Amino acid sequence: MIKSLLKIGVALSLMIGIASASETLAIVNGHKVTTEVAPRNFAKLNKKIQKKIINRLVEERLACDYALSSNIVKSKKFLKILKHIKAIPRGKWTKEQLYNKKGLLAFGYLIKEKFAKLKFTDKELKKYYKIHKYKYDTIAYKDLAIIVVNTKKEANKIISKLQKSKNIEEDFMHMAKKYSLAPSAKNNGYFGKIATMDLNPQLKPILKNMKRGTFTTKPIKTDFGYEIYYVVNDIPVFNSKFNLVKDQVKQDLKKQTIKSWARNTIKKLKSKAKITIIQQ
Repeated sequence: MIKSLLKIGVALSLMIGIASASETLAIVNGHKVTTEVAPRNFAKLNKKIQKKIINRLVEERLACDYALSSNIVKSKKFLKILKHIKAIPRGKWTKEQLYNKKGLLAFGYLIKEKFAKLKFTDKELKKYYKIHKYKYDTIAYKDLAIIVVNTKKEANKIISKLQKSKNIEEDFMHMAKKYSLAPSAKNNGYFGKIATMDLNPQLKPILKNMKRGTFTTKPIKTDFGYEIYYVVNDIPVFNSKFNLVKDQVKQDLKKQTIKSWARNTIKKLKSKAKITIIQQ
C-alpha cells in the first residue's frame, strides 16, 4: 500500500496530458481544478463517471494542500525526490500538474511517516486478531487436475500408464490435454482449488485423504463420464495462533489505521473547505 501511494505521482503523469485549452471543473478554496489533472479521455466519459472523477480531483487537491503545508516537505527523502521533479524540462507539466504531482508525493510520504510511527499494545493486536481470525486461518482444500473420458476402458488405460509413469504430473497434464473431454483439457486438465468440505458426497470419501502428487487409481463414474483426479496440492487445515501471526496482524492493523486516518483527514478537510463544482 505504501509503495503504491509513493508511486501515485508517477501514475498521474501517465494518466494526464497537457491540454491546449483547459476547462475548469471545480474551485477548491479559491484554487481552480481543471481538466489538466483529469484523465485524457475525460470529455468522452459519461456524466456519472465524470462526477466521480471531479470528486476525486477535489479530494486530491485538498490532500495536496494539506501535505505541502506540513513539515514533510522539509524531509530529506522528499527534498531528494523533489530535485528530480524540478529537473524535468519545462513544458513537461503545467503548473497545476506539477503542483498535483508534488502534493500527492508529499501526501504519500506523510502516510509513510505516520505508518512507521504507529505502535500498538499486545492487547490492541489481540483484539484485532480475535475479530479477524478468519483471515489468518486456512481451511483444508485440494488443488486438483482432472481427466474425463467416455468409457471405463479408456480410463483404465490412462490409469495404467500413470502407474508406470516416472513423472506423473507431467504425463497427467499431457494426457488430459490429449484425451480429456472436460473444458479444463485446454489448461492441461487443471480443475482448480476446492475446499475439502465442499467436495461432493461421491468424491469426498475418495479425495479427502489423498496427498499431493497422487491420483485416483480407479475410474470414478459420474454423469459426465469416467473421471480420474490428480492432486496438484494438498493444503491441510491451519488454525492460527496469535504469536505465530503477530507480525502480520501488526501490519494489517497499521494498514487499516492508516487508511482510516487518510479517509477521515480528507473528510474533515472537505467539510471545512469552500468547494464549488463548475461542471455538473
